[in-house]
Amino acid sequence: MRMYCYRFCVFKCVLLGIFILPLCWLIPMTLKVRDWYHGQTDLSIGFRICILLFVSLIGGIFALQAD
Repeated sequence: MRMYCYRFCVFKCVLLGIFILPLCWLIPMTLKVRDWYHGQTDLSIGFRICILLFVSLIGGIFALQAD
């Protein structure tokens, strides 16, 4: 589940890469998901909901179902 969440976040960053403003929150959130994917940190439920709302709907669903 973590891998799919990370992949959807990266896909969304690449897809919206032509716009500057969305990257201001997409890149930091994707880096936090990457650290979570590699087991370096843990994500709170609030952050997982933010992924659902602001980054990727499918990635957020995977994040909420992980663990």
